[in-house]
Amino acid sequence: MTFVFLGLFTILLALIVRSSLGQPRVFLRVLIHILGGIVGLWLFNFLLSIIGLDIPINLFTILLVGLLGFPAVLALSVLQLLGI
Repeated sequence: MTFVFLGLFTILLALIVRSSLGQPRVFLRVLIHILGGIVGLWLFNFLLSIIGLDIPINLFTILLVGLLGFPAVLALSVLQLLGI
């Protein structure tokens, strides 16, 4: 599973470089945000698995983090801590 997210991170970096070279289109910007959400959630789960905090990575959490960014990760982690 780690290799999948490493591949997604590589694609994310390539898309960021591609968008910085020219005018990024809306689809490319949305794709960067969604891939950033996936990689961010995975990194958050990887780092905080030591204390037992785990946010499930599914379509809802990916879209939420892709649209709202880091505040969505914080909101999801608070909801997970509360058991909701």
